[in-house]
Amino acid sequence: MVFSWLCMVSERMEENTGDGDQYDVTTWEDRTRFDHLAVWVSRIIVQRWVALAALIGVLFVAHPLAIMGTDLVQYPWLIGLWLLTLLIGLLIIRYIRGADPMPTSFQVLVVTFLLGGAFAGFALPIESGLQPAFTVIPVIGTAAFLLLVVGPAEELVKWLAVRLYAYERSDFQTALDGAAYGATAGLGFGAFESAKYITQAVAQASTTGEPVLILAVGGAIGRLLPVPLHVLLTALSGYYLGLAKANPKSYAPIVVKGLLIAALLHGTYDTLVTYLPGVVGLGVGAVFIVGIGVVLYRKISRYRQRVTTDESPKTTTAHS
Repeated sequence: MVFSWLCMVSERMEENTGDGDQYDVTTWEDRTRFDHLAVWVSRIIVQRWVALAALIGVLFVAHPLAIMGTDLVQYPWLIGLWLLTLLIGLLIIRYIRGADPMPTSFQVLVVTFLLGGAFAGFALPIESGLQPAFTVIPVIGTAAFLLLVVGPAEELVKWLAVRLYAYERSDFQTALDGAAYGATAGLGFGAFESAKYITQAVAQASTTGEPVLILAVGGAIGRLLPVPLHVLLTALSGYYLGLAKANPKSYAPIVVKGLLIAALLHGTYDTLVTYLPGVVGLGVGAVFIVGIGVVLYRKISRYRQRVTTDESPKTTTAHS
């Protein structure tokens, strides 16, 4: 039946073409209903592909989002705990924006934040799908998973949240712009993760009978380091993305350098806090994050010194 239908469609198409017509041979134009459909779909993809990518990402995290919404209705004070986990990240973004001689667009920052949270949905299936292959490896299996999967996957999706939207806007011109939008995407990603872990703590309380407040606060405290880590690392990869935009001939290696640095630092942090015991791991992790902050601060300071000596800061390049 399907074959007969295809033959009928083919015959109708052939009836509409003459001997000298090269339609569907060497040329193509919008003629048939399928052509119209292809044109319509292609227009949607070209014009709204970032929104479509965000929608797909949200679909991946739909279940966690539904659970979060239910918990917020039951425990509205969780919003305060959630905002507390984002405080350091917000301060980092404020500092970067203040260092930029040409302020970034608030609207683009909001969209980038939302994309950072939505694109977290792409990292989740990658990590859950590949983790079993590493758990069978003794001793170093977890470290290998964190360094080879978690770090690269999460830094890549956060970078994409910047590259697919903010990068295309007219006010994205310098490395500082890249750092600001990168930090914002990292905050969006961290915001989703933070809400997810706080929600998991609440779910644990409901099953074990432990006090919800205590477990929720514990979950929030546990996010006080990972959130700024996400912000700083994507600020670094965003910095290199901005640097690449100002140096198009070296675009690929500059972008790869930024992603490699962010992924390696991310995987190293996760490995340290996973393998080192309790308080020691948290202490080392905190020092590690401060060190990343110092590196970013030095890059931004050097960039500011450079642009202050240039008459057109938006076209100034910086050393990596």
